[in-house]
Amino acid sequence: MVSRAASPTDDLPPQRVALVAGTPRTLLGARAPLIRALIARGIEVLCVAPHFSSEQQSQLLVLGAEHATFNLAPKGPAILADWAIKRELVETLRKWAPDTVIAMSERVMALAVLAARRARVPGRIALFNGFVARGGVGMEADVDPLRASPRLLSRALKASNRAIFHNRDDLRQVKRDVGLPSSLEAMIISGSGVDLDVFSATPLPPLVDGAVFLMVSSLDQTKGVLEYCEAARRVKARAPRAEFLHAGPAGEGASAIGADLLRPYSDTVTFLGPLSDVRPALSRCHAFVYPSHREGMPKAVLEALAVGRPIITTAVAGCRDTADDCVNGMLVRPQNVDALEDAMARLLVRPDLMASMARASRAKAERHFDERQVMAAWLSLLALPAKEPKASQDIAA
Repeated sequence: MVSRAASPTDDLPPQRVALVAGTPRTLLGARAPLIRALIARGIEVLCVAPHFSSEQQSQLLVLGAEHATFNLAPKGPAILADWAIKRELVETLRKWAPDTVIAMSERVMALAVLAARRARVPGRIALFNGFVARGGVGMEADVDPLRASPRLLSRALKASNRAIFHNRDDLRQVKRDVGLPSSLEAMIISGSGVDLDVFSATPLPPLVDGAVFLMVSSLDQTKGVLEYCEAARRVKARAPRAEFLHAGPAGEGASAIGADLLRPYSDTVTFLGPLSDVRPALSRCHAFVYPSHREGMPKAVLEALAVGRPIITTAVAGCRDTADDCVNGMLVRPQNVDALEDAMARLLVRPDLMASMARASRAKAERHFDERQVMAAWLSLLALPAKEPKASQDIAA
């Protein structure tokens, strides 16, 4: 679950930590457990992203974290835009004066690390929550404002104290395409983990009314939503009783999917929209589908594993770590509707496989993705105690 490429340093624990990301969802979703763990140990936390809605600001207030924003799309050529973003981040970091910056979202990560060095922040952690080089899958990286050039990433890694990866594939690709300084400490931490108590194992529902497939993601082309919809349409024609659900918020950026692209599938896929609690939807489904083009470590899949659902996902970085083919699910080729359709149809033909796959999914979550193990790795990295102070435990009780 956790491995190191170098020995840990004996740094003093930070008192103030700034987390910088390209979207507020990244901070309030996958990073919320880390924010809670830091605050529970008396660490002041600043969350920095391009914008926060009033609801997201309220969520941060409940967590106990402060927030700041920056302009992700200043006017001008790319090199001037990068300079403007970095200058704004330098001003924010100098004013707030953190001991450690944890930066993510590739381009934002790179600029934030460089800004942290300029602001003389001693702890600078580059977090790769997914990596695609420019000119990558479907050329999406070339139009995604969060993607960074190898040159910019190389500069950022030279300015970092540590680099964190969520899977070995990304670590290998960064070594090959960007290069890692020999002195840089690199670690693999398997995503943000999942709370196995909150997402407890749930029995599969009866199949008498037909199988239910679920996908949870933002409405974004890079998540494979359109492939899921098209595969669902084809499977529905062969198995009319099958049901297909999608839950998740609107997409952001150049790869967001508009209503016009989803409208042709409205008779096949039920779009549930964003859910404050995905557990009822997970309990309702028989299999979880996640045909993403690229990931760091998909939180939605970890939650489905914990509940105990067969996983159909793509053989790409991050996703491939969540499914053992024909054990707890199936791996398919990315951006391939035929392969996705075949995998979903195979489960319908062999429903007897679902129970054993469900058990294997829960076991995999317990073995590799327990949130407590992930938080222990982060706390060790930051030289913080594994246990919360007694006062925090008393308040929680």
